[in-house]
Amino acid sequence: MNFEETVKKVLTNSLKMVKMYEWLLDLYVLDFFVDDHWSKLPKSWQKVFENMDASSLGAIISGKHTNHMLPLSFLALVRAIEAYSLSRKRLFDPESLGHLVRMLAYKHEFHAAGIECQTQLTEEARKLDLELEYTVKKHLNADSISKLHQPTHYNITLSSINQLDELSLPETMENFGLVGLHPCGDLGPLLLKYFVNSSKVKYICVVGCCYMKLSCGGGNTGYPMSSYLAALDNGLSFVSREIACHAIEVYCERLVKGDYQDLKVHAYRAALERILVDNDPKLKHAPVRSIKHTNSLTFHRYCALATERLNITLPKCERAWAQGEDDLQKWRRVVTVYTLRLALAPLVETVVLLDRVLFVLEHGLSCTIHPVFDPKISPRNHIIIARRK
Repeated sequence: MNFEETVKKVLTNSLKMVKMYEWLLDLYVLDFFVDDHWSKLPKSWQKVFENMDASSLGAIISGKHTNHMLPLSFLALVRAIEAYSLSRKRLFDPESLGHLVRMLAYKHEFHAAGIECQTQLTEEARKLDLELEYTVKKHLNADSISKLHQPTHYNITLSSINQLDELSLPETMENFGLVGLHPCGDLGPLLLKYFVNSSKVKYICVVGCCYMKLSCGGGNTGYPMSSYLAALDNGLSFVSREIACHAIEVYCERLVKGDYQDLKVHAYRAALERILVDNDPKLKHAPVRSIKHTNSLTFHRYCALATERLNITLPKCERAWAQGEDDLQKWRRVVTVYTLRLALAPLVETVVLLDRVLFVLEHGLSCTIHPVFDPKISPRNHIIIARRK
């Protein structure tokens, strides 16, 4: 089986698993009590996870051994996730990518150009270039300084591949490569489309980001990209793409260490959602303030702070507040369901990333994908590398 066929097989199996468990992936955590998410779990899962400490759940999701007797359906899911999702364990330690364009130009002597959509960031980049040159003048002779490669900076919002052709690049960059370090939403797919359509682009390196901002569906979209996936039932909800951007390693590490008290804020928000919806259905998913949880924060105080910008009157009925307090006692259930959803996230990311890899392969170009960053520092740690021969 060649690489393209392998990608298709893994992509198909990952998507099947996503579809099988989209009932879990598509849950909004703030609707936990309104829609009774706990009852949606299989009975055998409820029985096991009801009294399980969150640290044990974190260990299970992290692949560590525990003494808990787990349902076969859950064990099968864990093994399927391990088998079908891209490995997130980095293969090697990459050189620091901070100030990437600056490193490529000054250290590695590339003719480099950076593109930013925010004017302030472009101006700051130019300022940092000058500060670096000022500093090195104290350590290099005049000849070495004259050979420095100063990077070029462009301030532009990329929304079509034609814009890249319109850039007035220096003559030294007649043929070039593209590096997309965490391009947001459709920007990553745009760079890949430009690469496959432009013979002067010799290689591309892309690390994805913000999958929830992808445009999805038919036509010229960010997902799906490959013809193969476009022919399948490929829909991914906003919620599933959003959770695929979370930092699963950091989250599970906190669970294992028992550092999860502040995760009660999810239960606070879900309990508040029940109060708001019961009081007025039109307040469903109202834009409340984000409040950080502390052990000294009472539920009443949380609700007051979270809703102070909504100009609403919270109910005074004692029964409503008693219900809220009762919901808060079930905060471990909220953490459990959120953790189970997070365990599925690598499958969603695998579908998005392998769709991009396959898109390049379908155009007859070489393409690979590797986990290169520490996922605790850069949760989006896979880099797609493609090149022309």
